[in-house]
Amino acid sequence: MLELRHLRYFLAVAEELNFSRAAERLNMAQPPLSVAIRQLEQELGTPLLTRTTREVRLTDAGEAFLSGAQATLAELDRAMTDARRASHGELGRLRIAFSWGARFVTLPTLGQAFRSSYPDVELLTEEMWNARMAAALNSRAVDLAISICPEVHGSLRYEAIRREPVVALLMADHPLAGETQIELEALREEPFVMFPRGVAPRFYDTLIGFCRGAGFEPKLLNESFHTSWQLGVLADVPAAAIAPESVARELPAGLVAVSLSEPTPRVETALVWREDNRSATCTAFRAVARTVFEPQLLDTSLGEA
Repeated sequence: MLELRHLRYFLAVAEELNFSRAAERLNMAQPPLSVAIRQLEQELGTPLLTRTTREVRLTDAGEAFLSGAQATLAELDRAMTDARRASHGELGRLRIAFSWGARFVTLPTLGQAFRSSYPDVELLTEEMWNARMAAALNSRAVDLAISICPEVHGSLRYEAIRREPVVALLMADHPLAGETQIELEALREEPFVMFPRGVAPRFYDTLIGFCRGAGFEPKLLNESFHTSWQLGVLADVPAAAIAPESVARELPAGLVAVSLSEPTPRVETALVWREDNRSATCTAFRAVARTVFEPQLLDTSLGEA
């Protein structure tokens, strides 16, 4: 029966055209090498080599067989290399869901860092509301989520990768727009624009909680923060908003971001994945993420949310 070792033995002899040198190259004795080549020729039913006391030459059949043997072994070597690389997360595809607010800093920063170390892994990203992420992860529609204030589910694992300050977003002509820093309490009389709680309950409750911690209940307008942003009309809405600081990197015209005084409210961004996900690419992405932002574990409030 033809075996891969026969191909490797034949390739060595065909390239060296000398049994002694081929045996030395293969780290084996010459007699078993000669036996293996004869077995190969018997299996094929034709001589592959012409042997004399002075030289070894390929027959026409040997020339034809050589190119196929080289291609087969090269393809096998590539397959073995790809398998090893895939087992280390260096090859494959990773599907990532991300919160809207992560697209400004967190997602591109992580993506660039991961790509520099794992250039052959294909990243497929999808913006997704937090409330949909658990179902998408459990159904295997995505492999990993980058979530700001993620929803908590027992079937999922969480790892915080950064915490960032919250800022106030104000219309450019607002009396406080020129301030370097303000107290959140200074906005108690302002109408606020948020997003429907159902799309990101824990994130919504966290932002409302900051206002309550400052001593007031925000007066919410019947407007969607994200929809108004996407439509380019947020600056026309006469209301304040609070959002992660990275959002200020791409503010629509007519809006300004103002820092909040200490103790500055902060929100965490976490990686979320299925507990049974053993994907090497997912593991590699999480390892890279730990090196990009300051490593932190989620606090116990996440499990109580």
